[in-house]
Amino acid sequence: MNPHALPLGDFAAEVMDLLAREPTPRGILVEGVHQHRRAEREDTYDELLARRSEALAGLRGRLGRARQRRFPA
Repeated sequence: MNPHALPLGDFAAEVMDLLAREPTPRGILVEGVHQHRRAEREDTYDELLARRSEALAGLRGRLGRARQRRFPA
């Protein structure tokens, strides 16, 4: 699991809150995604991509070990 990911319950609660608004927003975007949408405009995209790539690279080994535990050869 990604320790930086939004927990599923929090994500669902945020989405449901957005859907309950009147009028319903044209786009349903949780708060955490806004940094990605602003990155190009704020010229922080390269930095954001580097951080995300580094975080995901660290997960590869963890995911592989988890799969091996669930699906042993």
